[in-house]
Amino acid sequence: MSPHLRRHHSRSAAWLPLLLALGLIGACALESPRLPPAAPSATPAPAVADSGARSFTLISVNDIYRIEGLEDGAEGGPARIRSLRAELELEHPDLLLFHAGDLLYPSLLSRRYDGEQMIDVLNRLDGDGEAFDDRMFVTFGNHELDRRDAKGEALLAERVAESQFRWVSSNITFAPDAAGQPIVTGPTLVDTVLTESHGVRVGIFGLTLSSQHPPWVVSFADPIEAAREKTAQLRRGGAEVVIGLTHLPVEEDLLLLETLRDEGPDLVLGGHEHSVQERQAGGRWVLKADADARSAIVAQVTVGADGSVSVEHGVDLLEGDSPAPDAQVLAVADGWVARFDQEFCADRGQPPGCLAEVVGHTRTRLVAEELKIRAYETSLGDWVADRLLAHHRADGAQVAVINSGGLRLNRDIVAGADIVRRDIEELFAYPSPTVVLEMDGATLIRALEHSVEDWNDKGWFLQVAGIAFRQDVDRQTVTDVTLLTPDGPRPLDPTEPVRVATVAFLANPQLGDRDGYTMFDPKAVIATGSDLKGVVLDALQAAGPEGIAPTVEGRICNSREGGVCLAVGR
Repeated sequence: MSPHLRRHHSRSAAWLPLLLALGLIGACALESPRLPPAAPSATPAPAVADSGARSFTLISVNDIYRIEGLEDGAEGGPARIRSLRAELELEHPDLLLFHAGDLLYPSLLSRRYDGEQMIDVLNRLDGDGEAFDDRMFVTFGNHELDRRDAKGEALLAERVAESQFRWVSSNITFAPDAAGQPIVTGPTLVDTVLTESHGVRVGIFGLTLSSQHPPWVVSFADPIEAAREKTAQLRRGGAEVVIGLTHLPVEEDLLLLETLRDEGPDLVLGGHEHSVQERQAGGRWVLKADADARSAIVAQVTVGADGSVSVEHGVDLLEGDSPAPDAQVLAVADGWVARFDQEFCADRGQPPGCLAEVVGHTRTRLVAEELKIRAYETSLGDWVADRLLAHHRADGAQVAVINSGGLRLNRDIVAGADIVRRDIEELFAYPSPTVVLEMDGATLIRALEHSVEDWNDKGWFLQVAGIAFRQDVDRQTVTDVTLLTPDGPRPLDPTEPVRVATVAFLANPQLGDRDGYTMFDPKAVIATGSDLKGVVLDALQAAGPEGIAPTVEGRICNSREGGVCLAVGR
């Protein structure tokens, strides 16, 4: 784990003793015609402290794709969320749990079960897979809308209906069914929630970015205007604290708080970024945890006697025995994984255990953890981009680029390790057919400039081959763009034609938002190729027992790092 997170481990945070000294009361949701009935509090309201201040505690997580955790279960995963919650509930039985979206897709298991496995596991985070969890709140991430076909709407409706917790969505309008009702609806889907925790009335609304817009979604309301409207509505209803549960880029979260100030929420608990975010705007926090529950936000929210709201928070790392995974939740997750393994192999006429089949070997560390591959050139990124370029050399490709959000292993493979089928299946969570586009050098430069926008932990960050450039992190600029040709490196002329191999997602607007690569003209596709997963598997087989040994070559010359740089100036 990154050292900067360890400095924020909540168990050593200065505020935690105060958090653990707070009184006890069960949370209850206030009446709403669209909500399941809330369980009444079993204990009386706490006595008001001498200061008149009241506080409640919450956990927030986001972007969890794997029910089994990472690193063979040594890090993250819902079972550790359950353990953390149970630990804190010993002192705070009314603790609130938030999930800021991205949970149904993508994952290896969701290809077959479309998120059913995740809902089953999340339903158990209160210790009871059958009872309704009155203190857990989830919003939609963009990946909940990945299924753009007609079946996608029915699947999302099924997942919402299976949920023993509330989905909160305030800016998505779903298309109507034949009866005129939204196709995705039900008692567990609400546009706002008013609940109570430790004597504090808490209002919650949910926002989702519009990057995935399937035909069965009519519209996305503007996040700022939706936040303004729902905050006012919740405060009129008696909310003392308003929380925005969002799945937006952090820059949009900050803009929302800066724009609305007192008209906006007191706190944003967010998702979409895959690394910890602790940012402020207008004196209010935006908080996000690491993806796949490598960490969780733990916060204490206090309402002063004058009605002012303050937030103290920490970042709790979830790894090893700190805390150990909950045995019951882990058993359910392991059951789903075992079932998938058996069915995956049976479908292919292969014996059980085929996902453990060795498909290659690496003599060097393959860096694929998202904190690296979404921000820096990595050994795995170089090697996969090289395979893409080689695949399309016969089509005249000179450069290859891959969005790092399409390389979803989120863990490194150590030097000297065998590469197994599961590694490759997890790496390519989506179909990845390849294409070649012809463009001028200026268009390619614009693409590289987009790659480094809002640098750090962005899925649109490119891994590249056949090209090198200097990246100024502070200025967010790209300079010295260089073609790496068989005759040696040379500066790229903005007016010269260049052929670029990439994945179809970046070139085809019908497949999604293309991670913002709108400068790639779909009419400029001059060749199509095989799926990149198959290309990679073929290359591993061709490498034989000796395997592969990629290293970082100096293609992306980050201004904050030293080392070799292949980019040349004019």
